[in-house]
Amino acid sequence: MNAIDPPPGDRGTVTGGAAMWGHAMSYDMGWWMWVLMALGTLGFWVLVAYVVRAVIQGRPATPSPTSAASGREPLQLLDERLARGEVDADEYQRTRNLLTHT
Repeated sequence: MNAIDPPPGDRGTVTGGAAMWGHAMSYDMGWWMWVLMALGTLGFWVLVAYVVRAVIQGRPATPSPTSAASGREPLQLLDERLARGEVDADEYQRTRNLLTHT
């Protein structure tokens, strides 16, 4: 005999051990539990849709810091480097010619 089985003479009554399992599994939750479950389920599916969309598009859902900096023009970056003294006039002219003739 199992611990959850009712005694042999008590199989037809409502107060038996097996009948208690049915009562313990009732869906008598408060309204707040239903709301919490619905929000959790909705949040899960929104997250799944977000990930699927990011994978299908083939790029990250949030822009990376390097993509924002790459929006500037190469000649503008070269001019800024010359102004800061990172390149000399010869290197500036050589690089500018490469950028404009390609």
